[in-house]
Amino acid sequence: MIIDFHACPSVDLSLIKDRLSSIKVTRAILQPIDALPLFHILPNDFLKKLSAEDQYSALLWSKFITKLTSMWSSRMYDNVKLWYEAMSNYNGFFVPLASINPSLGIKYVYEKLNELEGLNVKGIVVSPTLQLFDPIKTKAFKAILEYVERNDILLIMHLDPCPYSVDICFESLMPDILNDFLERYSIKLVLSALGISEGMSYPWLERIVKLMKRYDRVYIESTGISCILFNTLMGRNFVRSVGTDRIIYGGGYPYLRFKQVIMNLRCVELSGLPRHDLESILFDNAIYLLKDIDVNPEDEEIENGV
Repeated sequence: MIIDFHACPSVDLSLIKDRLSSIKVTRAILQPIDALPLFHILPNDFLKKLSAEDQYSALLWSKFITKLTSMWSSRMYDNVKLWYEAMSNYNGFFVPLASINPSLGIKYVYEKLNELEGLNVKGIVVSPTLQLFDPIKTKAFKAILEYVERNDILLIMHLDPCPYSVDICFESLMPDILNDFLERYSIKLVLSALGISEGMSYPWLERIVKLMKRYDRVYIESTGISCILFNTLMGRNFVRSVGTDRIIYGGGYPYLRFKQVIMNLRCVELSGLPRHDLESILFDNAIYLLKDIDVNPEDEEIENGV
């Protein structure tokens, strides 16, 4: 059994299910990103301030987000649509998470949080890079943190990806900034680095080690960095430092091409880790998190591939 903790609902869900089932994935966590390129109405004027400081970087960043999000299905930002489609048609194969864009202001965030009532959503996904918000300074993000803590659900944070040559964006990738709200809120945090370059991944992992050693509520997905984690000296040192009990396998399809997903999965399976550690990464850790919030991915339908 394999649980894929990171599938992007940007394309038809039946395609995602067919592809992932072919590599023995029995459950997939759908991670949307509420990141429509509404630069002209962002209440916090993030891009306007960036333009005043560095117009070229602001242009690169906005073009990057516009190009990426133009390829997305409305499921990526419509939590209700994603939830009903995923839960109605696929026999429990998918666990749909939600996403809310803090940069669109506190009123917007409260409206989106109200939409989640009754859906029993298991986690909220945010991306400072794609949603253009500062995790420390954006007040609307605090409303999400409070909701996550109050309802005992997961916060999944994408510290990724970035347009190359935008230094200020790379600064927001660094996990040091997370210490502030991890001190204030008792939440379970899952970090993703999907899309980060190999060169940036090494300093990123160095800082993640410190964060994970300080907070046992922090987990990391292997999405996009599986081969770095399990096939490089630094990656193996990282795994030894934090242990395998807080590393979760993620495939990243279809943001990553299917061939890349297969390659990354093989890097995990052929890593030489003991069987117990492989089981932890490929399904036990995800099962722990999902059970902890009342999801049972081992029910009979899933196990039998119904």
